[in-house]
Amino acid sequence: MAHVYLMENGAKLGFSQGQLVVKPGGDKPERRFPFCNVESVNVLGGSQITTQLVRECLSANVPIAYFTEDGHYCGMTSCLDHVDPHRQRQQALLTCNDEFCLNWAKTVVEAKINNSLQFLASVGDLYVFSEDELGGLRHSEHYVRQASTVDEVLGFEGNAAKCYFQCYAKLLHGTEFSFGGRKTRPPKDPVNAMLSYGYSFLHRSIIGAIERHGLHPYFGFMHKMKRGHATLASDLIEDYRALLVDKIVLGLAGSGEVSPADFTVAATGAVYLPRPVMEKLTNLLSSALADKARYCQAYGDGYQYGFQAALDKKLCTVIAAIDSADASLYQPFVWSAEQ
Repeated sequence: MAHVYLMENGAKLGFSQGQLVVKPGGDKPERRFPFCNVESVNVLGGSQITTQLVRECLSANVPIAYFTEDGHYCGMTSCLDHVDPHRQRQQALLTCNDEFCLNWAKTVVEAKINNSLQFLASVGDLYVFSEDELGGLRHSEHYVRQASTVDEVLGFEGNAAKCYFQCYAKLLHGTEFSFGGRKTRPPKDPVNAMLSYGYSFLHRSIIGAIERHGLHPYFGFMHKMKRGHATLASDLIEDYRALLVDKIVLGLAGSGEVSPADFTVAATGAVYLPRPVMEKLTNLLSSALADKARYCQAYGDGYQYGFQAALDKKLCTVIAAIDSADASLYQPFVWSAEQ
């Protein structure tokens, strides 16, 4: 399945005879693709889509996401026919179930720490980390199961993340990029800008999958509920961060294809991705989500799946956990060196 990104100002996306029609700006010829293969449509900046395409997307349950020219998410158009109100009510009620939320949070953080450690172990050609350097991750990995509240779990997650990004900074020493740790809202350096864009990109893909399965993206069980925060998507992204976004950003930073001078620095000190870097990162992330990998190794089947198919498989375990009010039925993605 294809995720379409319309990034060229003046380009127009339409629908005709079962096909997606792309009309670039200027004298470039139009291109056509089978609409049945489209999983999502993403419109950046001044690009346009036709009313006919919007209707087809709503009919086919294909979400349309809108972004500013510099990649900030504006909103989404999607069909609500697939919503299961009974399941969503159960989902909302479980956000107040302390035992369910605690067990869920422990599972999420354990998987995230495991995958962070596996990623750091996989880059031994760049840097071999000592046990002292991995101490914060090992400590949280060892003690998170002993936590008695979600806040305690989040404390262990924060301690592990601080250690992880200290290690991540050392992987960038041979590049033009410097990185002093994770900083957001807004990012203050190019690496943080790329990480933020990558996480947002992945987060949006997960929101679409959640809605496609009839769940509500704003009722999660680990992250705190607040206006404008799709907390279930934030729960489900954690085990994918290192092996998808962090790995790709590291590769791009070390490739020589981009440099810190390419980025835009605002008067506030915020750093933004220019369009060429955004396009490179979008293409790399799209390719990674389309590639087959053993995302479902934790499920024991040993098959290789593309990211979206694996995410759908994971969401089936989310539904099982919600329907049974049993967080142990949720199975996150757990990566191993064999992958």
